[in-house]
Amino acid sequence: MDTAILSLSYAAIAFLVVIALRPFDKRITLYCGVLFALYLTLDDLATGLPNLSSSFKFLPGQWNWTGKIYSILLSVVVMFAFGLSRPAVGLTLKQRNVRACLIALALSIPWGISLGLIFKPGVSAETLAFQALMPGVAEELAVRGIAPALLLSLFRGKEPPQAPPWAVVFITAIMFGVWHGLGYSNGSFTFELASFMLTFVGGIALGWLRFSSGSLLFPILVHGAANVVFHLTALIGA
Repeated sequence: MDTAILSLSYAAIAFLVVIALRPFDKRITLYCGVLFALYLTLDDLATGLPNLSSSFKFLPGQWNWTGKIYSILLSVVVMFAFGLSRPAVGLTLKQRNVRACLIALALSIPWGISLGLIFKPGVSAETLAFQALMPGVAEELAVRGIAPALLLSLFRGKEPPQAPPWAVVFITAIMFGVWHGLGYSNGSFTFELASFMLTFVGGIALGWLRFSSGSLLFPILVHGAANVVFHLTALIGA
């Protein structure tokens, strides 16, 4: 029940954020705002399925491998259901602005180190493997791939914009922050402002990177690198 309430709350926030920011981009329609909110809700539910019941968990481990795989599968289903092309969601190896992308990738290292020194995470072989492989792929495909494509109505082979659609970048960044900061348990909500702000700022950078490069490749690499370096800081002084 807690998971369902949290996901429905997430959907309501997503739609309100779309309502607030859609005047800044006429390509964002109310219909696509509803699709966006519903998709993020389903993604949140899919990711949390292993927490609802152990019967949904088919991979062992401390981290939510199974939930991330469900998220990726949902993205694939939505992509085909709405006729979203690979370029529309950023599934292409063709890159623009490679120099800027490489600079962003390099900056992900000190960013991860700085956050690691502040929050002092734990580290293990499984942690490093999970952080390198799963969040970058699943979350970037969902938040920087499918979600913006739905907001921009990139159906049936419609090509994505060449320049960053800033209203869409901010909408997805806000929801990325809310997803990391909002919690619900035992009848009450919690909100971690630091988690929200850090992922919101990171979401803006990753959204810019996705549309500047025309691909999800560098957002995935930056996301994964920052996460791995963040956890590797646990070895400093160990």
